[in-house]
Amino acid sequence: MARPAAGRRRPRLRPPARGAPVSVPGPRAPHYSVVVPVYNEEGNLRPLVDRVSAVLDRVGKPYEIVFVDDGSRDLTPQLLRALSREYPTVRAVRFTRNYGQEAAVQAGYHHARGSWILQMDGDLQNPPEDIPKLLVLEGDDYDIVYGVRTNRQDPLFRRLASRAMQRVMAEMGVELPRDISTFRLMRASTAKLLAEMPEKAKFLSALACWVGARYTSVDVGHAARQSGTTKYNLTKLINNTFDLVVGFSSKPLRYVGVLGVTCAALGLLVALRAVVYQVVWGQTVSGWASLIAVVAVLGGAQLLALSLIGEYIARIYVQAQDRPTFLVAELLEHP
Repeated sequence: MARPAAGRRRPRLRPPARGAPVSVPGPRAPHYSVVVPVYNEEGNLRPLVDRVSAVLDRVGKPYEIVFVDDGSRDLTPQLLRALSREYPTVRAVRFTRNYGQEAAVQAGYHHARGSWILQMDGDLQNPPEDIPKLLVLEGDDYDIVYGVRTNRQDPLFRRLASRAMQRVMAEMGVELPRDISTFRLMRASTAKLLAEMPEKAKFLSALACWVGARYTSVDVGHAARQSGTTKYNLTKLINNTFDLVVGFSSKPLRYVGVLGVTCAALGLLVALRAVVYQVVWGQTVSGWASLIAVVAVLGGAQLLALSLIGEYIARIYVQAQDRPTFLVAELLEHP
C-alpha cells in the first residue's frame, strides 16, 4: 500500500560535478539501472543476479545491474568479472579500497545509465520478487519510492539502532517514513543530483529530504541473510549518527551552549550555598568528594563540547582537502 507524502517539491538539477561520469539516457540506454553496493558478498552475487534478472525479464523493459565492489577481500571481484562476461546486463565498478556504503552508492548513481534507478543491498534481505511493488508507482509524480520493511528479520540491536537513528533524524528536522530501507526506486535525475552534492560525508536519505524530493513508500518483505555476515556494527552506527548530526544541523552546538549554562548555574548555586553557610551559620562547607564530583562533571562536559566542536572543524578540514570520495580501480562490462 502506497503512502503519499504531500507538499514535496521536485528538485532542480544542477550541472554534473567536476570529474563525475555523465550518464544521459538515450535510445539504447536501459530503462532501469539496479544499483547494488557489495562488500564481501561472494555467496550472494549469482543468486541475486538470477533472481533480479528473472523479475525484470518479466517486466519487459531493458535493464542493467550495476554492482559497486567496495574493496571486497573475498572472491567477490573474481565473481563480478565472471558475471560481467556471462550476462550482458551486468556491469561492475571496483574501488581501490573500502570507502564505505554511501560512497559505493554514489558511484552506482554516477555510473547508472537508466532513466530509473533501483537500489538494493547485496545480501538478498531485500527480496527481488518485491521489485514490481516499487515499479507500479513509476508513473506517478514521485521522485523516490521507498520500501518499508515488514516483519523485519534483523537482530534486535539492528532494529533498535534504526529506531534511534530515525529519532535523531526527526530531531534534526529530517522526516522519513518509519523503518525505510535502502530498497528504493529513484528517478535517475534525483539520484545523480544527490551524488553530485559537494559534501564529502553524505547521508543520502537525509539529503533526499533536503533537496525536496517527492517521495512515497510501499510495504516490502524482508528476509534473513542467507550467506555471509552483516557489515553493520556499533562503530558504523556511531559514524552514521555523527554524519547525520553534524552534516544537517547546528543544533548540537546550541545544546552544548545550554549544557554550559546549566553547569555554570549549578556551580553558582554551589558557591552561593557555601557563602550562605559561612555568613549565616558560620560554618565552612567541606568535603573533597563533592568537589571532585563537581570537577569531574564540568570536565566531562568540557570534553564533550570539545569533541563535538572538533567534529565540525574536522568536516571543514576534510572539505578543504577536496580529495575524491572514492577511486575506481576497474570497470567491468560485457565484452
